[in-house]
Amino acid sequence: MKKIIIIGSGVAGLTAGICGQKNGFETIIYEKNPWVGGSCSAWKRNGFVIDNCLHWLTGTRDGSPDKKMWEELGVLKPGEQLIQRPYFLACEAEGATVTLWRDISKTRKEMLEISPADKDEINAFLNCVQFFADLMNSGLSARELYRSIKDFNSSLNTNKFDFTKHFVKYLNINSEEMADRFVHPAIQALFTEFMAKEYESYWLMLAYSFYISGNGDLPPEGSLGMARNLKEKYLELGGKIVTNCPAKQIIIDKASKSIRTMEEELFKWKNPKTVINHHAIGVLFENGKVEAADYIIPACDIYYTYKHLLGNKYTPKNFSKLYSKSGVHKFVVYGSFQVAFAVDGLFEEVGDTLSIGCGLIQVGTQYLERFSVKNYRCYGEYIAPENKTVIQVSIPQYEKDYKYWLKLSQNQELYKASKNKTAMEIMHEIEVRFPDYKGKLSILDVWTPYSYKRLNNDYLGAYMRYITTPFSFNAFMSSDVSGLDNVVLASHWLRYPGGLPTAAYTGRDAIESIKKIENYVAPIDFLKKQVRVTSVKTKRRMKRAKAAAKKAAIKTARKAKKAAEKTLSKIKK
Repeated sequence: MKKIIIIGSGVAGLTAGICGQKNGFETIIYEKNPWVGGSCSAWKRNGFVIDNCLHWLTGTRDGSPDKKMWEELGVLKPGEQLIQRPYFLACEAEGATVTLWRDISKTRKEMLEISPADKDEINAFLNCVQFFADLMNSGLSARELYRSIKDFNSSLNTNKFDFTKHFVKYLNINSEEMADRFVHPAIQALFTEFMAKEYESYWLMLAYSFYISGNGDLPPEGSLGMARNLKEKYLELGGKIVTNCPAKQIIIDKASKSIRTMEEELFKWKNPKTVINHHAIGVLFENGKVEAADYIIPACDIYYTYKHLLGNKYTPKNFSKLYSKSGVHKFVVYGSFQVAFAVDGLFEEVGDTLSIGCGLIQVGTQYLERFSVKNYRCYGEYIAPENKTVIQVSIPQYEKDYKYWLKLSQNQELYKASKNKTAMEIMHEIEVRFPDYKGKLSILDVWTPYSYKRLNNDYLGAYMRYITTPFSFNAFMSSDVSGLDNVVLASHWLRYPGGLPTAAYTGRDAIESIKKIENYVAPIDFLKKQVRVTSVKTKRRMKRAKAAAKKAAIKTARKAKKAAEKTLSKIKK
């Protein structure tokens, strides 16, 4: 059995482990933290559960390809009752509340009553939501849908003109620009509060279409249940997990080189390509332990992988350019400032997520007048004791904010005081909006972008992939490490748009890549051609040599003929 070391036990790492075990490999996962799950994690405080990740799971509709994948991984159980949230998102402003209901006709009616002036934009937006919901109901996976958005894939089972007509108006504008198309501030807030405002405008439309089609519900116990199910499935298959063991370096045997000739059909327009790779022989860990392996799958932050685990020696040029400071369209990443509150009561005034206005609050380097409150009671009885609940507030944070919290963290007392001060200000604003809960809220936990960096090595504390803006580049990045023949990446950072399904796909694809390497046999005929023909210059030299040899042979033959004729003449005489 070939051995695979997997670095990181997030969704990508656990999926790679499960697929590796199913395909006959010996796998072992190393995790730097005491728990598994990576960013898909939850923890307990004073009898309450804090969910760090899941707001919905793409792939919950019966018959969808994504659900089949989740069932194979053990995340979802056949026939299991999923959690259906009462609504997707609600925003209030100027005394009105706009809600994205599961029944899209109810949403349309409510929005038109609140803002008749926005009639055309409301109908255009909701028509597009319905259009994509119908596409998903036809059996399209989230992965196929994301790809179709970028290249208008003609293989979609629909009229291409209709697809373009519905969608083209949302391309090349971000959520903030989309919000400006509406008059009513509550509708504007739907776009600016859903995700970071730099995201392309269609993300709210897509996410809402998942929800109304039943493809964005919740598995029981949220992130806690998802991480546990993946772990149990992996261990059932014979996998091994080592926690509290951060990786320090991937060990490269530079004396060992492998030469692989790429298939001819990939290079019809030029001479065959020969790639020379070094070989990774194992992993060195922070505790001094060294583990040997036939293959290595870094399933963690890819910047950390290239910069630290590989010593920045195998970083591809396009990746270096992506992370440079000089790019005209430098990518944007974001993490979040999060605070969880224990509530003495069910907080039924908020069924799921509600965006509210507030007084001016400083969070990191930003000053905000709005934030969203999410009630986790619908996640199940496990979330809190009886007649109590957990509410959380998550505020996007950017590179400047990360540096703000990083600097504060150098003085832990100041860092904690600043976190708690911001959390208290948020709690005060919630009590102002919901006066019946004054004195009934208490802070459970507060975490910042620095927390994500410290725990998961996330670049700039960003647990989310690059924000997809109208000028996004590198939507799809290679999982291969150029210059190494047995290291394959698995991370939601590699594929557009990121997130849990993407993480799982990359984990599964990493094993498929290793299988291809194991089964690769160079075509004999092609190798013969490679030996015979190496370059255009050599062809010309060979042609000239053949011509010279032919000319010399003819000249020699003529001399021999003359000599023979002369000898024959002498004999006759």
